[in-house]
Amino acid sequence: MLMVAIALCGLVLVPLTGGSLRRLGTIAFVRSWLVFTGLGLQLVITTLLPNLPEAPSQVVHVVSYLFIFGFLVSNRHLPGLKVVTLGTSLNFLAIIANRGTMPARPGALRTAGIVLTHQFENSAPVRHAHLALLGDYFAVPASFPLANVFSVGDVLIDVGALILILTVCRRTPVSEDRSVETSPLLGSPAGPPSPRPVSCADGWLGLLRTPVAVPAQRS
Repeated sequence: MLMVAIALCGLVLVPLTGGSLRRLGTIAFVRSWLVFTGLGLQLVITTLLPNLPEAPSQVVHVVSYLFIFGFLVSNRHLPGLKVVTLGTSLNFLAIIANRGTMPARPGALRTAGIVLTHQFENSAPVRHAHLALLGDYFAVPASFPLANVFSVGDVLIDVGALILILTVCRRTPVSEDRSVETSPLLGSPAGPPSPRPVSCADGWLGLLRTPVAVPAQRS
């Protein structure tokens, strides 16, 4: 549920930082079917077929993360995706260490007002949990909207998503770049600038001033 809050923050922060929400449409994810498959498998074991035996459900839960990792690796060039991958890796470590279940702190579940059933839960208390600090250790209180438990990995995932939104929405699209400069006196294309020595400082400053172009999606 934190992802919903992050998305809302992005919608507010993008205009305040001079960005344009329309540029979200320029994000070109590749192999999107991988993440949809992974999330779909998690939906099956938690919602569609929650009464499956625990062992198969835990295996499917682990396998779902392999698909998600495939998507993240395929899109690692996008801003913020490395942070998302780090957060996902921390969650995966906690799940693997506890045989396919994300360990949740009982006190956090009570704070969030979550009542567990006897069905498979991808996040649940685990007796003698390993790497418990990487599990769902924190909680949004039940008195707040979107109350839920969350982990350190979840926080990193949301931070990475926010970095992606803010970075892409502030980038200058290719169509807005000026490839030809005009002479301020004649109004015609200016010739190439005269060469001059370039220092290391000039190089770094030039990189900072250079807008990063986002390739437009092909229709």
